[in-house]
Amino acid sequence: MYKPVFCICQNIGQTAAIVNNLKMAGFSNTEISLLFPDNATLPSRQQNADEKVDAAENDSYGLEWTSKIDSLDIPGVGRFIAAGPIMVELCRTPEKDQVADLIAALIGVGIPAHEAKHYQEKIKAGRTLIAVNTATAETRDTANTIFQQAEAADISSSEEVSPIV
Repeated sequence: MYKPVFCICQNIGQTAAIVNNLKMAGFSNTEISLLFPDNATLPSRQQNADEKVDAAENDSYGLEWTSKIDSLDIPGVGRFIAAGPIMVELCRTPEKDQVADLIAALIGVGIPAHEAKHYQEKIKAGRTLIAVNTATAETRDTANTIFQQAEAADISSSEEVSPIV
C-alpha cells in the first residue's frame, strides 16, 4: 500500500526542479508520475531538421530519469507526455492511443475522483501533474516539503491505494 502525494507545476522548469529534488531525496523513478501536454516544452521535442540539440542539452531538464516516459494521444483531450505509474495506468487499454478517459487514469493512480476533474482541467491548460507514491509518513512529509519549497500549486494527497501491477 502507498499514499500518493500530488501537485500541479506551472512550467517545465518548476517540474524539472521538483523531479530533481525528489530524486536527490531518494525517491525512485518508479515512484514518480508526470503528466503534461506534449506542446514542445522539452528541449528534445523542440528539435527539427534545421536545429539539432546535442545529447547533453537534451537531458538538461533531467526528466529522462523518470520511468517509462512516452508520448500518447488521449482522444478528446490531446497529445500528452506521461511517465511513471500514471503511464502504466494510461496504457492499460489494448491500444495506448485509445485511452478513453484521462479522469479514470488519474483515479487509477490514487487521485480522488472529486479532485480528478480539477487536475484534468489544469493539465489540459498546459500545467504538469506530478504524483509521488509514498510508503511512510516521513516520505509523504518529504514530498510535501519539496512541493512547497518549489511553490507548486494544488498540493494534495489521497487515501492509501494498492500499487499498480
